[in-house]
Amino acid sequence: MSSDCSNFVSLFFYVTSQSSGGSSVGLSHPMDTIKVRLQTGTGYQGAMDCMLKTFQREGLGGFYKGMAFPLAATSVYNSLVFFVYQNFLTSLCGHKDRPDISDIALASMGAGAVSVSIGTPIDLIKIKLQVQTESYKKTVAALQKVGGTAGFLPAENLQMRSKSARNISTSSVAKLANPEVVLTGGAMPVRPNNQLYNGPIRCAFDTVKTNGLSGLYRGAGAMLMRDIPGYVFYFVPYEILMGALTPKDRKATWGETAFHSCLAGGTAGTISWAVTHPCDTIKSRLQADTAGKYRGVIDCVKKSIKHEGSGVFLRGFRVNALRGFPQSAALFFGYEMTMKLFENKKNTPTPVDICY
Repeated sequence: MSSDCSNFVSLFFYVTSQSSGGSSVGLSHPMDTIKVRLQTGTGYQGAMDCMLKTFQREGLGGFYKGMAFPLAATSVYNSLVFFVYQNFLTSLCGHKDRPDISDIALASMGAGAVSVSIGTPIDLIKIKLQVQTESYKKTVAALQKVGGTAGFLPAENLQMRSKSARNISTSSVAKLANPEVVLTGGAMPVRPNNQLYNGPIRCAFDTVKTNGLSGLYRGAGAMLMRDIPGYVFYFVPYEILMGALTPKDRKATWGETAFHSCLAGGTAGTISWAVTHPCDTIKSRLQADTAGKYRGVIDCVKKSIKHEGSGVFLRGFRVNALRGFPQSAALFFGYEMTMKLFENKKNTPTPVDICY
């Protein structure tokens, strides 16, 4: 089979198999929501407090806000990452019997750099919806009861209301989903930092309408800072652990491959997210900021330290490291099961066969 044909078949199998990445999103998204809210908000005493307040105010659905878009895009995103990684690795190791650590690290960096092209818009829309603690439907319904409209001011016109304005609207605000939503003279709800969105499509549309296509890539620089080293700490520990766990004198059974991939993948995910958490916090704060508070990465770092101290970059650290295990375990499980299926396909070489 030609190299081009092999690559096409590899990509096809990656795309179809990485739909299993949906399970990784479903497993980790509730913890991801807690992590994002801790990173970007100031009204929580810790992970447990954030969890309780989210449940009390929004119910179980609050933990799954923003999940639809990552769930729909996960197969494409994960397929891109694994496809780029595997083909980089194939090219780098050439005629070696096995790739060395430097080959794996370079391939990981390449995958991390390319992933930002798709990952940034996915994360941005996800985070905008995750930090939205108000209920869109309840807010609109409450506005209609007090004679308001369902319109929302554009993000660039959002402004803090004075204390007197808040007091005037107290009776009306009490009926709204969140007391931070106040009525202006035009009977439109205003939030200090975020506009309300009723879903990912509306969020993407409003972002492009307000800031152009570049608005979808806000935080891309911080994501590069996170993902290039992040994937090194993702794939290198994974390959080392899998090499140590895999039998040397025979092929691993399906059961062994499943267990080993979950253990190695989960451990690698925990390591990677723990190492990159400060950069992830900067990215989350930039992408959650629709009021234009931060001008960029450096400005975000300076203002965050000035107003909240350097400890702000460790908010949600334990939650992030913990969620990395089930998310990555599910992802690598799907990856390894696909590669094992490849091994059993007659005359169908895989990129990894060249090195392993």
